[in-house]
This record gives sequence, C-alpha cells and structure tokens, in this order.
Amino acid sequence: MTDFRGWHVLGASFVTAMLLAGATFYSFQHFVTPIEAEFGLKRDQTNLGMIIFLLSAAIWAAIAGKMISRTSPKLLSLLGLVSFISGFLFLSIAQTPKQLALAIAIPIGFGFTACGPFMANVLTTNWFYKKRGRALGIAAVATSAGGFLVQPVFSQLIANHGWRRATQFMALGIAVISLIAILKYFISRPEDIGQYPDGEAQEIPQTVTAANPSKILRNRDFWVIAVACGLLLGCDQALLASLKPFGENLGYSNAQATLIPTIVAGSAIGGKLGIGWLIERFDKRYVFALVCLSNVIFLMTAVIANNFITMAIVAGFVGIAIGGIYPVWTGITADTFGRKHFAPAIGLMNLVTVLFAVIALGFVGKSFEANQSYDQAFTVLIPVAILAAIVMAFVRTKSNSEVS
Repeated sequence: MTDFRGWHVLGASFVTAMLLAGATFYSFQHFVTPIEAEFGLKRDQTNLGMIIFLLSAAIWAAIAGKMISRTSPKLLSLLGLVSFISGFLFLSIAQTPKQLALAIAIPIGFGFTACGPFMANVLTTNWFYKKRGRALGIAAVATSAGGFLVQPVFSQLIANHGWRRATQFMALGIAVISLIAILKYFISRPEDIGQYPDGEAQEIPQTVTAANPSKILRNRDFWVIAVACGLLLGCDQALLASLKPFGENLGYSNAQATLIPTIVAGSAIGGKLGIGWLIERFDKRYVFALVCLSNVIFLMTAVIANNFITMAIVAGFVGIAIGGIYPVWTGITADTFGRKHFAPAIGLMNLVTVLFAVIALGFVGKSFEANQSYDQAFTVLIPVAILAAIVMAFVRTKSNSEVS
C-alpha cells in the first residue's frame, strides 16, 4: 500500500515528542541558576522541580492511559497541547516557588504526557505490528533529538532574553509547530481511514501473551515488566544525573567531563534504533538482558578504570542501555497487552518505574555526600542492573493468545 499513513503519523508524533521533551527535562538544567538567583532557593530546593515533573508525568500517564479508552488519541493530544502551552505561559509569570511547582505539576505534567513521548508510543503501537520494533525505536529517538536540537535553542533564548521571555517564545513556537502536526497528521488508528497496521492489504490478527489483558493490575506480567524496567531505569537516571559531576570528581577538565554525557546521548540514539531492530528479530527478554549488560559494563568501568579515554570509549556503548530500554519496554508491553490495553498498561507502569528513578537518584546523592565518591553508588547499581535482567526473564512470551 503506497499511501500508508503510518509513517506520517509516526513523523508527526516524533516532532511533538521532540519539542516537549527538549523543552522540559532536557532544558531544566538551564533554569536552575536563574531561578535560584531570582527566588533565593538552594540547589536541592530547585531540583525539586525535576522530581515534581517526573512524578506528575507518571501520575498523568496513568490517567491518560485510561482516558484514551474514552476519547481518541488525537483529541487527547490537542487537549494536552493546550494544557502544555498554558502551563508554560503560567510558568513565565509565576511569582512564587509554589506557583512554579503548580505549573509543573498540573498543566505542564498533563500536557507533556498527553502530547509528548507517551502519546507517540501509543500512536506507534496502533499503527504498527510486524514493524513495531523499528517504529518504536524511531519514536524513542524523539526525546534524544529534543536534547540535541530543542535544548540548545532554549538555552540561547534564556541567555539572550531571560528565562521568562524565553519560556514565552518557546511556548509560541511549540504551539504553532505542534498544532499543524496534530491537525494534519495525527490519525488515532489505521482503521479510522480504512487502512491496516504496517500498510497491509487486510487485517492481520494480533496476538497478546496476557491471558486477561484487561485486568492489568492483576496480571503477573505487568508487575514483572514494571519492576524489571523500573530497576534498569533507576540505574539509568542515576547515571544520567551523575555523569558530569562524576568526571569532575575524577579530575577531568570541564570539556572532558561534559564530553562523557554528550557521547552517551549520541550513542543513545543508536541504541534506540538498534534495539528497535533487534526486538523484531529476537526474544525480547534476551534483548533486554543485552541492554542490562551494557549498563553493567559501563558501571564496572566507572568503578575500575578512571582513565578518560577508556571512559569515553565505553560511554559510546552505554547508549545501548540508556536508549535501548525504551523500545524494548514498550515492545514487550505491546506484545503482552495488545493495542487495546497498551496505553493504560504503560501508563500504570510509569507509576512504578518513577519510584525506582526517584529512589536511585536519592541514593546516589546521599552516597556521594557520605563518601565524596561515586564508587560505592555505582558498585551497588551493578547487581541492580543484573537483577533487572533476571526479573524480566520471568515474562511469559507464550500464553493463551487473543486477538488485539
């Protein structure tokens, strides 16, 4: 089918996810200093903004997953865009830290979920089945692209115009581009326009491995996937938050310490695409184990070898872990619960995984304060990554199949 619209939908949702991701958690670092100066906050108080964002996005993901069963993804995306833009504008005129927190927790948190990476994964799952792995890999690249393209633009706007005016400019740009993408290219399901997943000429029965996919919280595989991905995501978040200060603590120059996370971010793009390709061809549990192994190798290198060249080389591989977790997580969840129940399942999983991320971030920070070194924290994270692979091994890949 030459006029298959799935790739258009994927491209449009990629753009919206890229814009929202680049303008939020990738750009948070640029708000820290000016907000501290304006409101007289300490670093740990300012960092609460990121914790609030992560928690609110997880909560809203669970809510949005339920909402999709009652409304179309396209309509929900439009509501999310309006909410996100309203939140950014409110953020730009906030006069107290409480108002900043409110803007982040409600309109921005909901908007990011309903119109960002979460929605891109939902639409991709609806439009692809046989090619779902590579499609989810492409969708996952959107967040990295946001860090590469959107974040430096936002940084320059803040430097030239201040954080308040820059936030308004960014809101306007996101509103215009995303509105065009959603109205013109967002189509909730291929069946809505007489097409089928992957551009096939007829519907292909899609099997799910969950015996009762509608009973999400009662499903054993839900908890297996959530805990396994939560453990690995906790390791990843702790690494991402610690890479630059880790390098500085080892005596690297500022340029060298900055290069390590930059290499990781670049390799994460390759990791997402590569893992997306692999999960179409191999048992996803084995692919998840490969992702965990790359995480373990980097952690072991960080503890044992302090040489910058060695760290830079290994950082080129850790992207498999940092980036690869997302396509394999969404791929396994889609296989388990099918198109119909994917959104509520992945939404509820966010509530579990974000707890692991918050715990890991707190642990690494406390460990460094106690030891003035990351060695202990990284050593503890090694068995955590191994445990994640072990837990995922218990996901059932064959069961009473049902048509999605």
